[in-house]
Amino acid sequence: MRLKYFAILLFVFSSVVVFGQSGGDNTFEFLNLVSPARSAGLGGNAIATHADDVSLALQNPSQLQPYMHRQLSISYVGHVAGIKFGDVIYAHNLNKFGTIAGFLHFVNYGTFKETDETSMEIGSFKASENAVGVTWSKALDSNLYIGTTLKGIFSNMGLGNTSNGVAADVALTYYNPDKLFCATLVAKNFGTQIKKYDGAEKEDLPFEIQAGISKKLLNAPFRFSLIGQQLQKFDITYKDPNQNGIDPLTGENKVENITLGDKLIRHAILNVEILFTKNFNVRLGYNFLRRKELALSEKKGLAGVTAGVGFKISKFQFSYAKSVYVPFDGSNHFTISTNFGDFLK
Repeated sequence: MRLKYFAILLFVFSSVVVFGQSGGDNTFEFLNLVSPARSAGLGGNAIATHADDVSLALQNPSQLQPYMHRQLSISYVGHVAGIKFGDVIYAHNLNKFGTIAGFLHFVNYGTFKETDETSMEIGSFKASENAVGVTWSKALDSNLYIGTTLKGIFSNMGLGNTSNGVAADVALTYYNPDKLFCATLVAKNFGTQIKKYDGAEKEDLPFEIQAGISKKLLNAPFRFSLIGQQLQKFDITYKDPNQNGIDPLTGENKVENITLGDKLIRHAILNVEILFTKNFNVRLGYNFLRRKELALSEKKGLAGVTAGVGFKISKFQFSYAKSVYVPFDGSNHFTISTNFGDFLK
């Protein structure tokens, strides 16, 4: 029976994989911004983390569980260049019909100057993007969960230049509570752009396939995860135009030497949670793709490294994470969550 469900999901993935593109080649890239502090602290990806945290359903709809009934999570991020974004998600259990959650994902790019053709300032405008949707999940048996997300996408680049679209995620998760082992497969952001930007062609959405496994040690407070990202495309290396193409001086065709190992490692994210107590844990992550693309050649710093902490006070769970992109700059992630059911007991 489980093989049947995996076969169905793989068929769905293969049906949409033709739309897969690498990062930066698509519209609505804001869909890939990670807000929740837990996910951010784990290398930007927590699809294989099985825990009582409704924000996990934002990355993996099949991680939405019945015990998250009435749980609310709010995340806010102070990003680079003054950009601000975040998420709000709330879950409700429908018993035999599964569990649903409504969410909002928002990005505020700030206020910009409007100028005329002579560069004279004539006004200002704001730019923002939002995704609103619903997530549903259901247990297929005692260890297997399926989930899907439907979302409407709205982009406003200011001065009346808007675009919108629709997208969906689908996921399957296997979790064995006896062995504390989790394995998951997720297809994200397959859909279409309905309204194009002014003067632009119709663009693809940032479709992506991810897979992951996690293991909590039985007699130690460590949960390790290995995530595979951008699996819809094998070679996701950046082709530096200075290292590839025709040399204007010699006329020779230059080809950058990128090894097979380099191509493989860019797909990997490693993370670990140190679960000191039920109410306090520390998170660490390493995103190889982010490291390869953002580390400066003269000073690599901590690009690709993430760290975070989570703790509970009374009926509220607080989380913080720091994602480092380039030396001395990155984003700060804050999440607060609670379960309204705790107030009714």
